[in-house]
Amino acid sequence: MADILVTWYSRSGSTEAVARALAERLGGDAAPILTSASYGGAGGFIRGVWDSLRRRAPAIQTDADPAAYRLVVVAGPIWAGKPAAPLRSFLRRYGPRAKSIAAVCVSGSGGAYPAAFAEIEDLAGSRLAARLCLSQAEALSGEAGPILDEFVRELRGTQVAAA
Repeated sequence: MADILVTWYSRSGSTEAVARALAERLGGDAAPILTSASYGGAGGFIRGVWDSLRRRAPAIQTDADPAAYRLVVVAGPIWAGKPAAPLRSFLRRYGPRAKSIAAVCVSGSGGAYPAAFAEIEDLAGSRLAARLCLSQAEALSGEAGPILDEFVRELRGTQVAAA
């Protein structure tokens, strides 16, 4: 078992691609956040936006125990300017148990979303070691590689991801 966990929720697959690439760069374990709530298709997109606006936290499942890791990197989409509902569920349940947390968000626009990251910190009960927001276009193209490399350097600079 590695001492870094990269965990994610991905509705469309773009966040999963980023999370897996990041886990590989960090030499960390990778674990998806699963939910029985259906967010697929157009109806699921609308449900996701509604759940985020209402700050709902659907039931989730993950195989990893964040307390067992020195660093947990959470990744998820931004829905209506807020963290995706399954990411909110993960942070409520496991965030306070994590030793150190960093966050990666993927959005349609790739904006900075300071309020979303502030909410992630509130849910986790601690300040983030690092944060990154990518556009979906960056996530799905080769553009994310150098950005992820810089994020890994930032994490290593904070000493939470030192090899």
